[in-house]
Amino acid sequence: MQLDLYRVFYITALEQNLSKAAKKLYITQPSVSYAIKQLEERLETPLFIRTSKGVLLTKEGQVLFESIEPAFALIHKAEQRIAEFKHLKRGHVTIGGSDSTCKHYLLPYIQTFQDRYADIQIKLHHGSTPQIIEKLTNGLIDIGIVHLPIAENHVHVTDFLTISSTFVVGKKYKELANQTLSLEDILHYPLISFSESSSSRKFLEQLFRKQDLHVQPDIEVGSVELLKECAKIGMGIAFVTKELVQQELANEELFEVHVNVEIADRKVGLITQKNGPLSNAANKFFKHLNQNNTKFK
Repeated sequence: MQLDLYRVFYITALEQNLSKAAKKLYITQPSVSYAIKQLEERLETPLFIRTSKGVLLTKEGQVLFESIEPAFALIHKAEQRIAEFKHLKRGHVTIGGSDSTCKHYLLPYIQTFQDRYADIQIKLHHGSTPQIIEKLTNGLIDIGIVHLPIAENHVHVTDFLTISSTFVVGKKYKELANQTLSLEDILHYPLISFSESSSSRKFLEQLFRKQDLHVQPDIEVGSVELLKECAKIGMGIAFVTKELVQQELANEELFEVHVNVEIADRKVGLITQKNGPLSNAANKFFKHLNQNNTKFK
């Protein structure tokens, strides 16, 4: 089957005129006539009756037209859908990150993106940095937001945000905010941290390891909200991302505890598959993130 011949036949049947069909097909009129002749010879039956005003379908031509019309209608519908994806009238983006990352860093971007592209569906996947890398590798997400550094050669990493870390306490330990403590001093108080698999916990352990100290938090939590609440009610010293407790510090619900060692800034990055192109919608959202990621830098 030569689909091009049937396409010429289909358009000619719609237009009922060789010149109009040629114009719509972006070919010459002789090319239209030749294609129809080839198809008629192939099927061994005339398909059109030539008239002074154009062409009309024969009975056989009408049967053929009615048979192939649904197929070309489906092709046309498919082309329209592809055009909708191209012009962001349809599509979806799947993003992976931790709960706190999604809430504090991602949701503002989603809101501004959907204000502009309301027809694009945004889906979120929860997970730690290793889980997000695995989801990306398995094709479950388009873009991941992870704490850096990561050692994965099969993903493309783009710097997204720079964040800082600090220790905070509630009113019970407020007097500690007026001192400069060593990390060894910190160990004399209950310590609140994220779970052992989190990147924040690994960063905390590395911080203490540089001082030849071993840290074992007394309280492990799974969200920044719970971590802040534990600190507020006096359960201990919490290790947090400073940008996420600015309001609590300003309202004096939490108090920053200064230490005598430098706590390096951390990077949050965007990861995508190195060898897999993003869809049009995902690529547009990726650019939206990079064009507007100035809030926490």
